[in-house]
Amino acid sequence: MRTLLQARQLLAALSAQSASTYANQVIALVVPWLVLTRTGSAASAGTIAFVMGIAALAGTLTGGLVTDRIGGRRVSILADSLSLVTALTLAVALWLDSFSLWLVAITQVLGVFFDAPGHIAKVSTVPAAADEEGVPMTRAMGLTQTLQGVATFVGPVTAGVLIAAFGEANTLVATSALFLISIVLASRLRKRVVTHDQPMTPRQAYRDLRQAVRFLVQEPFLGKMQLVGPLMGAVLVPIPALIFPAWFVFAQQDSRALGIFLGAGAVGGMVGGVTFAALAEKLPQRTWLVGATGLYASALLGLFFLQPGSVLAIGVSFLAGSVLSVMFAVPYTAFYSRTPQQLLGRVGSLGAAYGSLVGALAALGFGRLMHTVSAPHALLAAALIMGGIAVALASLPFMRLLDGSAELTEAEPTTSPVPAAG
Repeated sequence: MRTLLQARQLLAALSAQSASTYANQVIALVVPWLVLTRTGSAASAGTIAFVMGIAALAGTLTGGLVTDRIGGRRVSILADSLSLVTALTLAVALWLDSFSLWLVAITQVLGVFFDAPGHIAKVSTVPAAADEEGVPMTRAMGLTQTLQGVATFVGPVTAGVLIAAFGEANTLVATSALFLISIVLASRLRKRVVTHDQPMTPRQAYRDLRQAVRFLVQEPFLGKMQLVGPLMGAVLVPIPALIFPAWFVFAQQDSRALGIFLGAGAVGGMVGGVTFAALAEKLPQRTWLVGATGLYASALLGLFFLQPGSVLAIGVSFLAGSVLSVMFAVPYTAFYSRTPQQLLGRVGSLGAAYGSLVGALAALGFGRLMHTVSAPHALLAAALIMGGIAVALASLPFMRLLDGSAELTEAEPTTSPVPAAG
C-alpha cells in the first residue's frame, strides 16, 4: 500500500480516469432517466443507447490511432474538454425547456464520440506509469478497479440525489466540473515525446490499423479473446445504460432508489478490486475470470426474482459489482502484459470498437425486448447469455494461455512509431 501511495504518476493517471468515469456515470444515469421519464418508451431509450454505441465505435477506432500518434496525455485532455462542452450544451437546452429526442441523441453521440478516445488515451498511460513506479501490473489493475469502483459508486448515487433535488440540467452542470478535474489531473502526467517515421495520412492510418490487426491475429490469447469479449459486452453495455434504469422506472421507483442500487454495485466493485489486488497471484487468472463470470450470471438471475429497490436486490447488486470488477481486471491485465506500449492505443481501440458495436446492437435488441415483454425478462435473458459465456470460458482451450507468459516477440512491430521519453 505504501508503494501504491508513493506512485504519484500512476495515481494521477488513475485519478484522471476515475474523475472522467465519475462524470460519465452521472451522465449514464441522467440520459436514460431523462428519456424514460419524458417519453415512457423503452424502445426510444434503446434507440438512443444504440446510436451512442455506434458513436463509441467510431470514437474508439479514431482514438486508438490518435493516441498512438500524439500520446495519451494530450488526447485525454482534449477529449475531456470536448465532453465538458457537450454536457453543458444539453444542460442549457434543458434550462430552456427545449427537450427533444434528437437533441439528446446529438449531444450524447458527440459526448460518447469524444469520451471513447479519452478512455483509450487514459488506458494507454497506465502501463508506463506503473512500470516507472515499480508497481506490478496485477496490483495496478486491482487499484484501477478499486478507484473505478469508487467513481462508479459515487456517480449514480450523486446523480440520483441531484436529479431528485435539483433536476437533470443542474446535474449535468456538475458533470462539467468533474471533466474539468480530470483535465487538471491529466495535465500533471509527464509529457512524452512520440516520434514517427511516417506522417499521418489516410494510407498511413490504414497501415497503422493493419499493424494492430496483425498483432491480434498473431497473439495467441488476445486474438481469440476477441471472439468472447464482445459477447460479454452485449450484456455489460446495456445493463447499466438501459436495463436497470427501465427496471426501476417501470416499477415506479424514483431516481434515488436507482442511485442507491447502482451505488451498492459500485461498493462491491471497490471490494472486488481490493480483493483482486491482494490475492490475484494466489489463484490462476483463468479461475478468477470463470468464477467471476459465473457468479455475475447468478446475480442477474437472482435479480429476476426480486423487486427493484428491495434490500435483497441491493445486496445482490453488491455481489454483482464485486465480481464485475474481477471480470474487467483479468482481461485488462492480460492486455497490458501482452501488448507493446506503442500498440496499446490501436489494439485497445480495436477491441473496444468491436465491443461497442455488439453492445449497441444488444441495446437496441434489449430495448425492443423490454418494450414487448418486460424489464425483468431482459434481466433473465442477460443472465442466460452470461451463463453461457461462463461455460465457454471454462471449456475453451485457449483460456489456458491466460496464465502463460506473454509472447511479445511475435507482436513487435516491424515498421512502427517509436516512442521516446521526453
